[in-house]
This record gives sequence, C-alpha cells and structure tokens, in this order.
Amino acid sequence: AKVNDDDDDEEEILSETTKRIAERIASRRTTEENEGGEKAFGAGGQTTVDSLKRVDGIWKRIKSSEGKTRRVREFVKTIRTTVEEVEEGKKFDVVVCGGTLGILLAATLQQKENNLKVGVIERGKLQGREQEWNVTRKELSVLCTLNVLTEEDLDEVICGEFNPIKCGFYDSTGKRRQEENEIVTENVLNCGVSPTRLIEKCRENFELNGGVVFEETSLNGVTINEEEKHECARLDIGSETIEARLVVDAMGFGSPITLQARNGEKPDGVCVVVGTCAEGFDEAKNVSADLIYTCTDISEERQYFWEAFPAELDKKKKKNSNKNNTSNVRTTYMFSYLDAKPERPSIARILDDYWNLMPKYQNLNSLDDVEFKRILFGYFPTYRNSPLKAQFDRVLQIGDASGMQSPLSFGGLACMLRHLPRISLALTEALEADIVDKKALGTINAYQPALSAAWLFQRCMSVQVGSSSSPFSSSKTFINDLMRINFGVMQNLGDDVLKPFLQDVIRFKPLSRTLLSMTKNNIAFVPSILLQAGVEPIADWFRHFVALGVYDFLEPVVEPGMTWAKNTNALSPRSKFFFAQVLGSHRIRRGK
Repeated sequence: AKVNDDDDDEEEILSETTKRIAERIASRRTTEENEGGEKAFGAGGQTTVDSLKRVDGIWKRIKSSEGKTRRVREFVKTIRTTVEEVEEGKKFDVVVCGGTLGILLAATLQQKENNLKVGVIERGKLQGREQEWNVTRKELSVLCTLNVLTEEDLDEVICGEFNPIKCGFYDSTGKRRQEENEIVTENVLNCGVSPTRLIEKCRENFELNGGVVFEETSLNGVTINEEEKHECARLDIGSETIEARLVVDAMGFGSPITLQARNGEKPDGVCVVVGTCAEGFDEAKNVSADLIYTCTDISEERQYFWEAFPAELDKKKKKNSNKNNTSNVRTTYMFSYLDAKPERPSIARILDDYWNLMPKYQNLNSLDDVEFKRILFGYFPTYRNSPLKAQFDRVLQIGDASGMQSPLSFGGLACMLRHLPRISLALTEALEADIVDKKALGTINAYQPALSAAWLFQRCMSVQVGSSSSPFSSSKTFINDLMRINFGVMQNLGDDVLKPFLQDVIRFKPLSRTLLSMTKNNIAFVPSILLQAGVEPIADWFRHFVALGVYDFLEPVVEPGMTWAKNTNALSPRSKFFFAQVLGSHRIRRGK
C-alpha cells in the first residue's frame, strides 16, 4: 500500500514487522543511552524508520528516472580571473572531501616525509558507525606499512577474528543437504573492525602530523581558477573559503561532484542490501562466517544472496589467550543484484522479504528468537563507465565516488585499502611535479579490464525484469546451479583460484582455468549461460577478458620499466608521471 505526501510523491508504507522491530530497537537504544551507553552516531548509522523512508525515496527516484536520476547543479565551476589571496593558514596542498574513509588517504598523505599540508572536510562528526566493517588482517595492515597505524593500533581496532568462511548454494532437488554444498575456506573478510576506533586512530595520526579537520562543515561548491597567477581550487565551506592545489572527492557515490561528472546518469546496476545486527544466537555455533549463501531459488525476478559474520567479539576478550573470542551477536545481510527499472521493489519491501527468510537462513524458529540491535539497509549503484576518470582539473574521485569497487561487492573499506598505496604515491608525485590537470589525474583512475570483466558475473547473478514471462527464460534454479558448479570447479582447482575470486579480485590465469574446467566438465550447462547473459554482453566481456590476458602477458616488463622511468633523464617530469601511472596501475588492471 502507498500514500501520497505533501509533494504528491508516493511513499512506501512500512510493514508492521518493520515498525515493531524498529520501535523495539529505538526503545532499547534510549534505555542504553540513559544508562550511559554509546550513541549510534557516525556515518552509516542509518537504523531509523525516517532514514529508511528517505533512502527508499532516493531509490524510487532513481528507478523512475529516464536517463538521468536527478537535476544536476554545477557544483564544480571553472573560472579565469584575478581573486583575492586567502590567509596562509587556509591554504592546503590537498583537501579531502568526505572524512569517513577519506581520513585514511589524508593520514597517508600527511606523513612528514611527504611535506604536504592536508585538510579534511566532513559534513557531520568525523567518527565511525557502530556497525563493524569486515576485512582481513592482511588488508588492514597496509595502514601499518604506510605508517598510519602501529601494530598495537591494529590489534585495538580489530574487534575479533573468526574462521572458517563458508559459501553455500541452495539445492531445491533435496538430493544433497545444504552442508554438503558448502565451500569452506579461511581468511576472507574474517576480521571485524571497529569503524569508531579505526577512524579515531587515523585521525589522531593525521592531526599529530599537522593535518586539519573541518568537522560538521558542509562543502557548498568548488571553483577551479585557471588564472596563471592564481591557479588553485577554492572550496566554499560556508562562512569561509579555503584553497587547495588538489581536491580529492571521497564523498561516495552520492557525491555532488560525482553526480556532476556523470551528468546524473542512471546506474547500470544496483546492489540492494538489507540486514540486521542481533544478539541471542548460539555462541558455540557463532564462530564462522558466510561469505555468500543462498537459501531459496529465484522468486519474483530476484535471487537473494546472504552474508553473515560474528560481531562484537571484543566484548568478551580473553586476556593472554590465543583462542578466538566468541559472541552471541551476529550480523546478517541479504542482498540482490538488480537493474534500476521502475518495476523493482522498494527497499522496505525487500526488507520484508528479509524478515520472512532470515529465520530459515539462520535456523531460527522465529524472529523472536533473537534481539535486534540495528537494522541495516542501503543500495550501491554501479556503472559500466568505471572507474570514473577525472573530469575537472585539480579534482580526483576515489573509492565509491570513482566507481572503483567491483560491481559484485559493497565497495567501502576493502576497496579503499587495496588502492591506497598506489593512489597516495600517485598523488604525492603529481603534487611534487605540479601535474594536476584532468588528463594527468585521469591516468590514476585508468581503465581496468578486471573491473569491466566483473560485469558479466553480475549479469549472470541477476534476473532481468520480464524474464519470468519470457519463453526463453532460464529456470528458477539457474543462478544456484551456476554458482554451485562455478564454486565447485574453483574449489577443485585450489585456493590460488578460489580465494582471489572471493576477494573480488579477477585474474587472467585463475579465470581461464575456471572457464576451461567449467566448459570441459559441464558443457551441457553452457547454453543456459548464453541464454541468461545474452550474446551482446558476452561479446563485450570477451574483449575485456582479452585485455586482461594482454596485461598479464606484459607483467615481466613492468618492474624494469618503472626502474628505467624513475632513473632516466630522457623523459620530462610530466612524461615520467604518465609512464609511472601506466606501469604502476598495471597490476590493478590485471587484477592484482
């Protein structure tokens, strides 16, 4: 049922189950805060009914749009004029807009050896959410390599570690029990990380080295001045203006800079995610995670996938013990890969499916078996034209704002950590040589065949609108059958094939081995894949696959080439920068 609001826009009415659980969470939170507990502030803490309605309103606008999702205002302007000088204290080498994950890059750039002055603008409080992030210790330890965290800091921000990590796919035939379909591995997203502590530690390091945080500060616009004696970017932050040689946009996919750069275009795909964090699970069994799981086949032109992690393992830390901590708190996510057509359901409707299916997935008798602490929801738009190249001089998008994340993942922390060493080095070199035009910055977010190749996998894991009534539609078991075959092949080929895929890293040799083995052992299933994906998407994917192979073939010349470019006098500083970016991003392009 729907009602009209004052703007004659339709608003989804929330189900009684959603309202009841939200009210219980709000009541519990009020009690905890009155008793001195932590408040659910910080980016990502969207657990209220009002937030759900707001996010659903945006999702509806995206679905109903044709070509463009919204009117785009000119947030970044380019001028050529003489302007008044700003105070020296308001001049920066780099200003990072969006501090939640942007503080990681800012703290890296602010290291004393770089001799840079860096500022961070954050619209709200610069602090993390309550809900944990999940990465591996190895991924997070890059912050130690970059001198942003110490090993002691690393132990403090990691709430706990858990293994094994499972993948499993529903078999409606009942020929095998679900446990028999499981793929079991270790050390993939197996660390719970406290966003609050991580951002706090990174901020401490940033400010200790001289960085400046503009907190609870709105960015109202960016002006690029091309006047020779006043070349810079000026940022309007309300009551004052600050100046930067380079602006880094880390404001996520909803960034006004990114919206302008993409001209408000409609996303090519969307991953809608809902979930909860709840306590009351069997502590003895809550020791493993599910990376990707299904408990149903395709229904109503949607295939639901699940993910689950133990949470709050630090609440019962055992001193001087090498054993992993345990907890009765568990986070479960349900997600689906969709297009953004008007027929797609609201996020509130998908949340209702979550309430209906979650007991089945977690082997509960009913929702009342656990006590919900938080409701989680959101959507992650993805674009084929990714990563987004720089569209303006002196402005570069990173993280979700650039679309650098895989269309199969939720983006966020793991993506940022993977690219952080390369991007921080590139920006330091660009500033050192004063090469900050859009053509040069565009080489930092260059074409990645591994990222483009991932689109076919998302296509095969989604269901097209109207396909259920088509005489050429695949069976309702297609996606589960495909995943079961694909993961079984990768498991048989070993961890060097399976683990990269589980970490959203697509490499030529493991992918080639998987495709060859699937074709050899399951040739009868190939027509179903062609029917599901379509000839045109497969042809498009094949050229990215070939490019991936070319980059893989050229790998042996990368290190010698970089050494030559660094030491030669035959290249200008600008040519050296371009050469370094082409070779430096080579490993990312080939899926490393």
